[in-house]
Amino acid sequence: MRYSRGPLSVAEEVEGRENDEKRLLRHLMRGYERDVRPVKNASTPVVIQLSITLTQIFDMDEKNQVLTSIVWLDQEWKDELLTWDPNDFGGLKIMRMPCERIWLPDIVLYNNADDYTRGYMNSKAMVSYDGNVFWPPPTKFRSTCPVDVTYFPFDDQTCVMKLGSWTYDGFQVDVTNRTSEVDLTNYVPNGEWELLEARLIRNVVFYSCCPEPFPDLTVTLKIRRKILYYMVNVVLPCVMMSVLTLLVFCLPPESGEKIALGITVLLAFSVFMLAIAEKMPETSESIPLIGIYLTAVMAITSISVVMTVIVLNCHYKGPTAKQVPRWMRRYVITSSPLPPVTLTRSTSVISISSYLMLVEAEMKWISGWRDT
Repeated sequence: MRYSRGPLSVAEEVEGRENDEKRLLRHLMRGYERDVRPVKNASTPVVIQLSITLTQIFDMDEKNQVLTSIVWLDQEWKDELLTWDPNDFGGLKIMRMPCERIWLPDIVLYNNADDYTRGYMNSKAMVSYDGNVFWPPPTKFRSTCPVDVTYFPFDDQTCVMKLGSWTYDGFQVDVTNRTSEVDLTNYVPNGEWELLEARLIRNVVFYSCCPEPFPDLTVTLKIRRKILYYMVNVVLPCVMMSVLTLLVFCLPPESGEKIALGITVLLAFSVFMLAIAEKMPETSESIPLIGIYLTAVMAITSISVVMTVIVLNCHYKGPTAKQVPRWMRRYVITSSPLPPVTLTRSTSVISISSYLMLVEAEMKWISGWRDT
């Protein structure tokens, strides 16, 4: 009989505890108004103690300048209308209650990049017998974050999330922070961004519309971009293509790939420019230095292609080319730091003997020009 009584006694205890919870819930909800601040004296503010637990930096959208983060918004306050004597309800000291049945502070993200229709997860609130309410809803914040891409991809960003009551002033709902640090115990590192600093600061703001103070909590996140991906996929290819631009001038004129190489490098830089432009925000406040570098190299590559066309044109015309103008010959002879040799007609590959003959003829021409 002792063994048969065990399960029955446990079942009776569980049933009795369920009855205590039902009685307690009916007792607490009797005459309770969730739309009214839970204070007995209307002049007493409800003190909201907030703490932030950052679990992940989900995404950083540089183009739209939006930071997506996953946080646990721990909120604790005292509800003077939700108190009871544990001895009257089977020793119950904590009650899990649906959050939609009790008063909740209207804490919102001021710099929200989305609308305010989503709200928080409808998790249950933990209510203790002395009226303390603890509600830790997990949520995904999409906050605006001005991005400075000047030093992309070697950039640091500072993002701010501003939290506070939307309708209550500081005399009705006083928002405070438990600690100045953000809890990173459950933080999952991001593959693209490194978290440098996370802090929580309380501010009190006075607006021109109202004389009452409006307290808020500002979460500041400092993050740094991890550069390994961009070094391998952006920076090193740009450096190698810049070297290829110089190699265009090293190819002999007989090679038919001088122009092809220059145009190929130019198109490759154009592709990199488009890839970077798609990632950067459409703003004129800051321009990435790598974009300026790519533009400059594209300009140099374009000039090298034009110069290659001129060289090939002179090379393949041969003796049919027109005579060099007199003013250009005088400029080259008197101003150029190069040896005073001016080819009056473009020629093909010149041997050493031909070069010496041209130098001798040029010297004779110079002496005759000076005598005149």
